[in-house]
Amino acid sequence: MSIPIANATIILVEDDPNAQLVALDLLRMGGANRCYSRRSVDSAIAFAEKMPRVDLFLVDINMPQKSGFDLLREVRQHERLQHALVVAVSAGTLEHDTAPIREFGFDGFISKPLRAAEFSNQVQRILDGERIWEMR
Repeated sequence: MSIPIANATIILVEDDPNAQLVALDLLRMGGANRCYSRRSVDSAIAFAEKMPRVDLFLVDINMPQKSGFDLLREVRQHERLQHALVVAVSAGTLEHDTAPIREFGFDGFISKPLRAAEFSNQVQRILDGERIWEMR
């Protein structure tokens, strides 16, 4: 199943306000019309429950309170959200950082810092069904 980025509902879960602004700007410049951000897992899940559908969560791994792993677990157990794609976005690119992400069942990985020229294309590839694991 392929979803054009312009039609996809994307929720970015990022606790750093600067990283959040950069990612949202890059998504919007890449044609995303329905991209939203939240700063915590609980806020993202509560927001997603109010949406007609969510196609993709882009989630930072290391956040206070609940991590990206917690978000993935909650999404996969949620009756309405379980089919959404969940992609980790993290600065941790060493094997000991990325191996648990792959093993836990994320649908992909995009490293920080985000590459402005490639980010929206990476997201579109994910929405096209590709599992990407792109390090710096």
